[in-house]
Amino acid sequence: MPLGQLLVQKGILTSEALDRAVAEEAASGERLDRVVLRLGLVSRQDLLHAMGEQFHLAVVDLGATEVDAAVLALLPAKVAYKQRCVPIARENGVLTVATSDPYELAPLDELRLITGCIIEPALADGEELDKFIRAHYGVGGDTLDALSGSAADVAAVLPQDEIEQAQEASVIKLVNDLLGEAISERATDVHVEPYEHELLVRYRIDGVLQRANVPASIHRFGAAIVSRLKIMANLNIAEKRRPQDGRITFKHRTPRGVEEFDLRVSIIPMLFGEGVVLRVLSKTAALMSLNDLGMPAHLLKRWDELIGRPHGILLVTGPTGSGKSTTLYASLNRIISDEIKAITVEDPVEYHVPGVNQIQVNPKVGLDFAAGLRSILRHDPDVVMIGEIRDKETADTAVQASLTGHLVFSTLHTNDAAGATTRLLDMGVEPFLVASSVEGIMAQRLVRRVCPECAEPYAPQPDDLPEGYQLLPDERHVRGKGCRACRTTGYRGRLGVFELFRLNDRTREMIMHHANARQIAHAAIEDGELSLLKHDGLAKVRAGVTTLAEVLRALTA
Repeated sequence: MPLGQLLVQKGILTSEALDRAVAEEAASGERLDRVVLRLGLVSRQDLLHAMGEQFHLAVVDLGATEVDAAVLALLPAKVAYKQRCVPIARENGVLTVATSDPYELAPLDELRLITGCIIEPALADGEELDKFIRAHYGVGGDTLDALSGSAADVAAVLPQDEIEQAQEASVIKLVNDLLGEAISERATDVHVEPYEHELLVRYRIDGVLQRANVPASIHRFGAAIVSRLKIMANLNIAEKRRPQDGRITFKHRTPRGVEEFDLRVSIIPMLFGEGVVLRVLSKTAALMSLNDLGMPAHLLKRWDELIGRPHGILLVTGPTGSGKSTTLYASLNRIISDEIKAITVEDPVEYHVPGVNQIQVNPKVGLDFAAGLRSILRHDPDVVMIGEIRDKETADTAVQASLTGHLVFSTLHTNDAAGATTRLLDMGVEPFLVASSVEGIMAQRLVRRVCPECAEPYAPQPDDLPEGYQLLPDERHVRGKGCRACRTTGYRGRLGVFELFRLNDRTREMIMHHANARQIAHAAIEDGELSLLKHDGLAKVRAGVTTLAEVLRALTA
């Protein structure tokens, strides 16, 4: 039975929808199965099972399939990538091969010749198949197969630089595969680390480093990979003794379409080669709103009051990678309008905010945070954002800007909200200036969300609980048991844990008298002007969005 009629018969597709799909098929020349999927008329799983019934093929879930290494070794990586087929079982000379396209039989003939086995095809989801190939044959496994086969003969007679030139097209594909996989896995950083007998590639996903699945043979092409990254970043290929910094603009297709990514490149000479770290920034990523950050409702209401004030300094504090910039961008986006002029000085400009004038710091020409801030005050802004207060000069200028009628946003590296006031004093800012200019301080951390695909309830054991933690009656926690969607970590995505300190007359007076951070925090808690990170973290644990272990990790880091 033709696929269209089968889909209608099974109630997956209506007759009207089939007519629409057939018309689109005739107009585009595309196969019907691809048309109904592209138009969103059927789900991937419904289509897969219908095609399995049409071709009398078993449908396999590759996400839950374990395959023996000896079976996988029957097929070279370059063939698995090229033909998009994988062997999953072998018995009595019959090799079961998963494919996502039952209309293409030629690949199965090639597999029969390579393996010498009778081929029994099975159907698998296309996306699951691609993930399976990358997981078991390694990212760029096909390219490394080709490189290994040709470079071995050339290596004896040509210097390394010439080998890199000879293999330029393959190296380009390999590097693009590594970067594309990092973006697909939502990595914020890519680490390429050379060791004596290994090249380690790691992705930072949801704030935690995880090994990229690359074949061991990638070690032989470490120098070629670094050289390619240098070319992309317009760096000096010949310079291997000094650190270098650059940037790469990289385009990659995502579920939202083709997106442009800004990759900040840092290269440092190490014992066994050059180490590379790339920070991944999406130029087209949608700005998060304050409502999406995980801020509790009562705290969000107080923060909204602060960002609506006409002047003063608002600080966001926390360690590197705790989401400070995201909170500032979301706050700016919340208040920006035709009546407000906002200017930022950043290093780097991570997101492009419509309606906001953004300046990129450039120390080479003397444009640092302090110089940029002094200049933009002549542009009559209402709101100013400084990427970070790093020194006394920037702090003094920010204070003066706030005292002359500007609302100033910035970040500081302190562990908690109350500590930000003493940090400014340590920089040399006068106590009366800190007390009169700072309005509010937000401290934050990022914790990983429990993966919704594999979340399960559990009862924590007494040994798992921190000292002083009291379990509520019938309290149950949630954790992820690990699945392909979360790379078996049990977590997918992140949200913020927050504390907010609003200054009042009492705490301002204490700042004037050089009180320490602990005394200031104690007074603010008594006055109801300081909520604590740990309280917000535990509330999120009890709400089932993260785990106790994750909150403890984030708050003690």
